[in-house]
Amino acid sequence: MKNTETGVSAGELFQYKSKKPSRLMDVSKLNGGLLLKSMLPYYVLGILAQGDMYGKRIIEAIADMTNGSWRPSPGLIYPLLKKIIRMGYATEYLDDSCGHPRRIYKLTASGEGTLCQIQQEIEERLQKTIGILSMHLEKIKKSN
Repeated sequence: MKNTETGVSAGELFQYKSKKPSRLMDVSKLNGGLLLKSMLPYYVLGILAQGDMYGKRIIEAIADMTNGSWRPSPGLIYPLLKKIIRMGYATEYLDDSCGHPRRIYKLTASGEGTLCQIQQEIEERLQKTIGILSMHLEKIKKSN
């Protein structure tokens, strides 16, 4: 589903252009792209759905959501936030109530709709992944 204002689909949030070639095997094609990095747009939109937030706090919230197993760098978060704003899924404003200005991000109605769409896509991918993993688990049990 494309954003009517920008003409960009929610799936485009999941497209990353890495400047460095990956030395690891790209397993994202094996599991439908359900990796932590590819989950970043979902995490960010989900966090913003809970309330307005600044970038550093978004990073901390993601670290909390992943039980500390992943803390995205500002180099991942801030370009994604700019893209989310450009796509019309969030807005930003400055807040200096804490003594120094902070850029605060706020989810828009379009962003809420996109979050729902992403949740549905993730649920479908998880169901497929669970099915595949169950099949492999049964094969392992039979071979033991």
